[in-house]
Amino acid sequence: MTNAANKEESTSSIIKDVTLMWVHLEKPVSPFGDEVYDLRIDVPKKRIKELEQYGKPKVVMLDGAPTGMVSINLKKKAFLKDGGPAKKVRVVDANKAPMTDLGSIGNGSKGNVMVIQRPFEIKAPNGKVTKSGTATMLIAVQVTDLKKYEPTSSMDFDSAGGDDNDENGKDDDQF
Repeated sequence: MTNAANKEESTSSIIKDVTLMWVHLEKPVSPFGDEVYDLRIDVPKKRIKELEQYGKPKVVMLDGAPTGMVSINLKKKAFLKDGGPAKKVRVVDANKAPMTDLGSIGNGSKGNVMVIQRPFEIKAPNGKVTKSGTATMLIAVQVTDLKKYEPTSSMDFDSAGGDDNDENGKDDDQF
């Protein structure tokens, strides 16, 4: 059983000047069971102490080598405990105008993120606290420099026979 501390003990913070990566705010994803809205934020390694209060920073690697950046993942559950939909993550542009095309936020976009933190305790049926800590939940994102995500659909399989035409000589790449 999970018991949350009173809302009065919650604190809000804004993490400024971050690089947004793997943004999933348009519709929830469920990589580990629960449906969540999530993203990864990257900052220079010199800001690792700042990130430690929000999660466990990981060194960002590229082609097996460190990039000089560290990251944490931030998320918000898409559904409440009663099964109803939770409030979505608020997303605004640099001028604080609501963004509607959330699927356009590409890797490398810059921004600020707002999180809320609260203490939590997990208790066993006998009432003994088995785990406690601080939970961090993503509540808002401000995109200050949009790197537009534009999916490419030019990749396709080659024909098994090496010929893109069917038995009647017509192009078989059309579905």
